[in-house]
Amino acid sequence: MKKRTNIILLILIPLAFLSSFQKTKRISVAEFGAIPDDGKNDADALRKVFAYAKNNPGTSIYFPSGIYDFRDEQAVVLMNEVMSGKMGNDPEKTIFTPYYPYSKGLDFNGLENIIVEANGATLLCDGWMEPLSINYCKNIVVKGLTIDYKRKPHSIGKITDVQNDHFDVLFDSSYPITANIPIPRMIIWDLKAGRMFPKAHGTPDKVALIAPQKLRIYSKTEKDWKDNLLIIPHSFHFRPAILIHEAENIELEDVTIHAQPGMGIVGHRSKNITLNAVRIVPNRNSVMSTNTDATHFTTCSGWLHFQNCEFRGQGDDGTNIHNYYYTIQTPKTGSGYDLVVKANTFTHAQVLDYPDPGDTVELVQKATLATVKKLVVQSRINDFKELRSQVVLNETLPVDIENYYLINSSKLPKVEIKGCTIETNLARGLLIKSRNVLIEHCIIKESTGTGIHVGTEGYWQEGLTSENIIIRYNHIIRCGRGSGTKDGASGIAVNIDAPNKNMAGLHKNILIEGNIIEGENAERGISVSGAEDLVIRYNDITGCKLPIYIRYSNKVNLYSNNAVKDFKAAEIK
Repeated sequence: MKKRTNIILLILIPLAFLSSFQKTKRISVAEFGAIPDDGKNDADALRKVFAYAKNNPGTSIYFPSGIYDFRDEQAVVLMNEVMSGKMGNDPEKTIFTPYYPYSKGLDFNGLENIIVEANGATLLCDGWMEPLSINYCKNIVVKGLTIDYKRKPHSIGKITDVQNDHFDVLFDSSYPITANIPIPRMIIWDLKAGRMFPKAHGTPDKVALIAPQKLRIYSKTEKDWKDNLLIIPHSFHFRPAILIHEAENIELEDVTIHAQPGMGIVGHRSKNITLNAVRIVPNRNSVMSTNTDATHFTTCSGWLHFQNCEFRGQGDDGTNIHNYYYTIQTPKTGSGYDLVVKANTFTHAQVLDYPDPGDTVELVQKATLATVKKLVVQSRINDFKELRSQVVLNETLPVDIENYYLINSSKLPKVEIKGCTIETNLARGLLIKSRNVLIEHCIIKESTGTGIHVGTEGYWQEGLTSENIIIRYNHIIRCGRGSGTKDGASGIAVNIDAPNKNMAGLHKNILIEGNIIEGENAERGISVSGAEDLVIRYNDITGCKLPIYIRYSNKVNLYSNNAVKDFKAAEIK
């Protein structure tokens, strides 16, 4: 085998933007009438605080500890319409669409040089909303805030009886239930093992309310569901608990999210984001946190740091970091090309994604997701109504533009994920479709999908191919048991999701080193395809039928893995 090629070690040093806060004025939310633990609605008072901060950059906002009730009437109407079944069994189709109206909780829009000190404060939301909206902001620090919901956007009940065509579930009074409540997905929680069953289940055939707080759900069943818990997230995507959009220098420290009818944190077209000791976890009365991803970052730049974070019980990936593939169209008028995002659910912020003049975009074959050439955006005109961007490039594209995508490779953050814990979630622990990424000293435990997935996904129109990836010294435990498992890998998967999956060399310069992977009757520990300059060394892999599986890859260097005494214990094609 050839000696390993050099891999760029990521040493990411945040900019010292906190100097902006040297001359801050500290105010307490109590001065504006927001009093914790009094059972009164604090929405108006807290909105006055943030209106004051908009006119006073450099403000430090202090929350005395306690619970702040935040009820928004428009958000309550939306919640009630969803929960009554008015928006059908899959509310996402209505409420997660471009520029759909929604309520904001703490609205940071346009703020600069603001610190929120909320150690011990909980924002208890009543109604489906976006609790923190960090939009068009610079130099924002949020410390110690907890976000929770008065009525969780999910329900949890105990399965009391299981028959061939139906099962019965009894719900606690904290989860008010009707026969029309939406059930877009069903997740079974194994009480004995303390984790989700391997696979999620879709919409039931029929539902009946057979007694107060007791549902009979008609669907395919499994006998071992009895006496375990049923989790029903009542939506897939909606607004995130925290949106970071068109923002720069944002730090979340000791922030906790217990529930959200969507994702925990979404970052879009933003620069320099730090998550320090962020916890997206259930509260003590639940086993579920967010209905979908804990975190999701798209078209970001600068740095993206995760430090000592904990994600648990979310209904999808721990994080997903990517850009969008643009479909290329001929414009109705003028020169250049129209770029359109045709991902299944549009963008995850539900706003237009677009490149900036001067950005480098890559021309990508749809059949392979291979980059053909790089081009530069010379000008751009956005059409927010028609959800497209008209761009002029420095070169003319091939005539058969229907066979290609464009993707923005200038908007890629340098990613560090260090010392984090992801466990008992549906799908993957970490999903990476980016470049210059370091993942180290993390624990990923009992995700139903693969622990760490480096991929590019044509089906979801999310990419791009990865380069300079270091995955080292992580402990991945009993992952890859069901939903979200890629190529049979319990621990780590690197692959391409394209019509033609057998092209080598798309993911470049990857080091997988010193990881402990404990499979649970897994097919594979590490599975890699479509790579080049790949090093896999010093990994400890157990509980997997085939510890390491490699195909369609060039320049592979494989050695000193304890489960691989020789190449008989690995398969290279």
